[in-house]
Order: sequence, then structure tokens, then C-alpha cells
Amino acid sequence: MLIVLLKINPRPGKRQDTLDILRSLQLPLQVRQDCLACEVYETREGKGEILYLEQWRNKEALSRHIQSTLYLRILTAMELAAEAPEICFHEVADSRGMDLIEEIRECEGS
Repeated sequence: MLIVLLKINPRPGKRQDTLDILRSLQLPLQVRQDCLACEVYETREGKGEILYLEQWRNKEALSRHIQSTLYLRILTAMELAAEAPEICFHEVADSRGMDLIEEIRECEGS
């Protein structure tokens, strides 16, 4: 699985445009079989940054997405940033859930 995190601090007057562009990706990506998530978050404090998250089943699916015309919307949103946006691609080798919490808390109690 791959997780893409994009942090944008929009230029003054471009916040809503940036949000609209990123939100316009949600529905088209949600119907793609290999896209596991597409979310847009707004920070309430500080610079008023926007956090955009995508989750992909595999590297091939992410590569197809980056090469698609739909990805041009993300590049357009990035151009509305007041400073260079931060983008990170995380390749996840393993995921755990509640079992990890239980395992760690059981070890603490010993």
C-alpha cells in the first residue's frame, strides 16, 4: 500500500479554489478499484494549511494515477500554494490494528 500526503499553504485568496480542486478529485478516485482513500483536511490553527491524502493499493496504480489527466488537478492545486508544497509518498510494508495496542499494553502490564 502507498500513502500520499500533500500539504499546501494556499496563497491569499486562493484557499477556496485549492479546496474545490482537491475535493473535485474525491468522487472520481473513490470509484477506482485500486484507490483505497482520498481525503481533504483543513487545519484550524497556524497557517491554515490544507492536507490532502490518497491511499493506493500498489505502486502500479499510483503510477497510472500520476500519469493520468486527473492528476493535473493536483498539480494545479499545488501551483496555488504560497510556498513550495510538501508532498510525501510512503510505501507501507505492514499494517496493524488493535492487536498492536493490545500487544504493547500487555507487555507494559507484565
